[in-house]
Amino acid sequence: MVEISIARQGKGAFPVSLEEAEVGDEIIYHVGKYASGPHKDDALQAALNGKCFIFQRRLGQELFSYVAVKASAKHEKRMRSLMK
Repeated sequence: MVEISIARQGKGAFPVSLEEAEVGDEIIYHVGKYASGPHKDDALQAALNGKCFIFQRRLGQELFSYVAVKASAKHEKRMRSLMK
C-alpha cells in the first residue's frame, strides 16, 4: 500500500492519481475539519462508480484526513451491476 497526498494539488489531480494508483493505495484528497476542497466531488463520484472506497481518518481535535482507497476491478464491476 502506498499513501499518495493530493490535498494541496488543484482540481483534476484526483482522477489522474486514482488511475495511476495500485489496488489498495490510499489517496489523501483533503485535510480539514469538513470534507471539502477541489477533489471532494471527484472522490464521491469515483466511490459511487465503485472505483474506490472513501473514509475519514481522525488526525486530532476537529481535524481529519479524507482518504480514497483504490478498489479492485472486481469490486468496480460489481458496483456497476448494482447501479443498473
